[in-house]
Amino acid sequence: MLVDAPVRVTSVPADESAARHIDDALTALPLLADEPADASLADVGSGGGVPGLVLAVALPSRPVTLIEATQRKAAQLVELAAALDLDQVRVLAERAEDLGRGAERDVHGIVTARALAPPPVAAELCLPLTRPGGLVVLYTGVVERAALDVVAEALAAAVESIEPVPGTERRHLVALRKLGPTPDRFPRRAGVAARRPLA
Repeated sequence: MLVDAPVRVTSVPADESAARHIDDALTALPLLADEPADASLADVGSGGGVPGLVLAVALPSRPVTLIEATQRKAAQLVELAAALDLDQVRVLAERAEDLGRGAERDVHGIVTARALAPPPVAAELCLPLTRPGGLVVLYTGVVERAALDVVAEALAAAVESIEPVPGTERRHLVALRKLGPTPDRFPRRAGVAARRPLA
C-alpha cells in the first residue's frame, strides 16, 4: 500500500520496502514494551505512515495520532488507516509546534518521529507533545550526544538511551524520557526550531 499510494512518499523499490520501512519501524518495539498499556502514541511527520501506521498495526490496543502538516499526505493517511481498519488511529493535518501549544500539549505517553529532522530539532518538536513520564523515540542517523543533552534538559527531559539499529552502520534509535511539564517558552513558533536550533 505504501509503494502504490497515489502520493509518492518513498522512492524505495517495492522489493526493498519491507526491510527499509516496515522492519525499520518495528525496531522500536522493544523500547515501547514497558510503557503503560494505556499510553497514547503520536507520530510526528508521519508522511506515508512509517513508523506510525506500522506501530498502530503492531499495537492495536494503543490509541495512535498521526501528525502530518502536508494536507495531501494527511488525507492519504486517513485513507490508509481506513483501509487497514485501524479504528484507533486519528490524523491531524497540523504542525507539531501548533499542536504543542494547544490540546496535544503534554498529552501522549509515547511520541515517535522518523527522519523528521536532526535529533536536537526533532526532540524540540516532539517533547512538547509528550506527557511527563512519557517517552520520545527518534529514528535517526548520527547523534551528537552533547547537543541532544542540551535540548532535552531545556525541555524537561533526559536522554535515556542511544542504540544502534542492528544491521546498519549509521541508524540509531534515541529514547528521551520526559521528566516534567513542558516549560512555558516551548514549543517555539513554527519553523524556529529548524532555523535556530537550541544546540
